[in-house]
Amino acid sequence: MIYKFLFQNKWKESLRSSIWQKNMIVNIILGILIVYFLVNFLVLGILSDKILMGIFPDEDPVIKFNGLLLYFIGIDLFIRFLGQTVPTLSIQPYLHLPVKRSSLMHYLLGRSVMNPVNYFYFVIFIPFSIKAVANIYNAPTAFLWLFMLIIIVLFDNFLITYIKRQLGSKPLIALSLGLILAGFILLDSLKVFSLQHLSEKIFTVIMLNPIYILIPIFLTSAIYYINYSFLLKNAYLENLNKNVSKKSISTANISFFNRFGIIGELINMEIRLIIRNKRPKTILYMAPFLLLYGFIFYPQEIYMNMSGMLIFVGIFISGGTMMTYGNYLISWESSYFDALLTKSFDFKKYFQAKYALLAVVTIVSYIITLPYMLFDIKLLYINTACFLFNLGFNINVVLFFALKNKKYLDLSKSAAFNYQGIGASNFIVMLPMMLLPILIYVPFSLMEMPQIGLIILSCIGILGILLYKPIINIIIKKFYIQKYEMAEGFRQH
Repeated sequence: MIYKFLFQNKWKESLRSSIWQKNMIVNIILGILIVYFLVNFLVLGILSDKILMGIFPDEDPVIKFNGLLLYFIGIDLFIRFLGQTVPTLSIQPYLHLPVKRSSLMHYLLGRSVMNPVNYFYFVIFIPFSIKAVANIYNAPTAFLWLFMLIIIVLFDNFLITYIKRQLGSKPLIALSLGLILAGFILLDSLKVFSLQHLSEKIFTVIMLNPIYILIPIFLTSAIYYINYSFLLKNAYLENLNKNVSKKSISTANISFFNRFGIIGELINMEIRLIIRNKRPKTILYMAPFLLLYGFIFYPQEIYMNMSGMLIFVGIFISGGTMMTYGNYLISWESSYFDALLTKSFDFKKYFQAKYALLAVVTIVSYIITLPYMLFDIKLLYINTACFLFNLGFNINVVLFFALKNKKYLDLSKSAAFNYQGIGASNFIVMLPMMLLPILIYVPFSLMEMPQIGLIILSCIGILGILLYKPIINIIIKKFYIQKYEMAEGFRQH
């Protein structure tokens, strides 16, 4: 009864929320999109066996489907990391009621199971289990196979919930998961071992031997208990205050940057803003996945012969994090932008600090992605040219278009699937940054002179670096013209 009471309260809270009423049209559009994707998934589930039999005509489609399940787990974790919200509960209204803290914690974990993502997959799994598994094997095996997938989905759900709850105090947990996934992808792409064959063996053995289902059940129960223990331990206000105080101490002063004067202090403040607020922190957590973008294309021979695609990937891996964060470069301060205008603030130093931060991010991204040259030495030349283009041209484009973004940004909300504060300029800015280098390089590549294209891209970047001072002065002058218009836009919450 207590859980029914808690779920009813949450449902009423959602329906009575002013946010729900304001976003009614958006909610209707999202509902239509959900129905559209459900229909597509259903069709995919019905045709999955035929698709697999067409690709592998002499193979068992069920075993081949099992070979994809490890990839499914990795993709599912990635999607959940970016988009799954962590259920929260204001405990205070229930403290005077005869409700156990343990019941509240179980309720929170139960709410995470209600996430629609947990059910979307079964629009594919259920038709496949009926058409393929039950037909090739038998009904009990199909039921066991489907039950195994339910356990896997629940495991992913509780694992990512725990990781996202730990991000504030123990970010290394999320980093470790990312490195493990990246390691498996790298080993698979280098053909050290095959994830597909490993996946086939693991899940086929579980499917054909019911006793082995106890292994995923045990793992899911363990991660549930870890979640429950963590929530119960941190449900007390005094523990929360200890964590907050520790976090404040750890981010109160980063002395390394202070040696660079005012610009260093401004960079220091920018880093504090990233660490202490959910939306910029989400972009920070996405950075490793942006750097690993090359693994999608470089192992594939077909993409290695597509010059335009290689330039796109080269721009993205060294500049993706810079572009994602720089898209809102001034909007990050939208909540206190008026206060900046009232101070005797040196906005030249302000923009120099912004430029320096984006430059450091671009340089670090390039250095981290240097090992991509192990796939092919030509990637070193392409990625270096793209890096110089990012450093000398794209950073200046980001700074200029940041002046066009006049929408207030709520830093307390996650960036994933969040369109608050996004304007047309955020999409327009991508055109010169992503398309221009491709348009410059591809004609030379088609004329079998790719080196000339890379040299031109590099020269544009180097020229932008050499003309840093006059370009930054132009941007500052433009800022002084538009600053009051920007301030007015930021006030419109």
